[in-house]
Amino acid sequence: MKNKVFGEKIPAEVIAAFLDGNATAAESEMILNSLACDEELRELLSISQAVDFEVAEHPSQDLSDFPLTAMAAASQEGNMCCLECEKYILKQNNIEFDQAQLLENAIINGWQKEEGTALHNVGRHLEEYGFDVTMTFDCTIRDIENALAAGSNVIVAVDSGELTGNHNEEMMEDMLEGEKLDHLVVVLSVQKEDGTIIIFDPDSENTHDVHPIERFVDAWNDSRNYLAVVSSKS
Repeated sequence: MKNKVFGEKIPAEVIAAFLDGNATAAESEMILNSLACDEELRELLSISQAVDFEVAEHPSQDLSDFPLTAMAAASQEGNMCCLECEKYILKQNNIEFDQAQLLENAIINGWQKEEGTALHNVGRHLEEYGFDVTMTFDCTIRDIENALAAGSNVIVAVDSGELTGNHNEEMMEDMLEGEKLDHLVVVLSVQKEDGTIIIFDPDSENTHDVHPIERFVDAWNDSRNYLAVVSSKS
């Protein structure tokens, strides 16, 4: 990440030290001077309160490599795919809720914005209802299988076009514009025997949809294989 004031790179380990309260005076000054004019940095620093994600696991990578502030939006429900996934999980767990109140809470807390929901705010309502939500990147199909086998719910971020659109057009888009994530879905099961994955898609009229695992992974890759595991607190 570039320091907008001094034009220099702020290393990921410096940001991590700042979040832990271990940064030097010079490092803290560099970050604080950048906050006034760097909205991205301000958003990333909110991770310390919003995301269960260990920067130390990726010491050689800039935090900006991880799309924590990317917006998941694609939905027929007004850019509310995150809220729809949370509502689905609450229903699956037989938890009653007030839809209007959920939306109001999301707006008041800044989780739901006009352009969608940032990845680091996925699952906030579920935490309010007593669930643990753990978010990680660079995950695999095996990670999804393990979470489901443990009885957890699973939310992933994908490129909706690569999941349901024209494959050739999406490949061209990736080449010309880069990979983009814009949607959240709930993974219900992985069917290795027939090479498919079953999901709840807020943008679909179906109760569930079946996709080839290969195509799903292609769409999932655009989010650095972001995985939010929703577990009941022990």
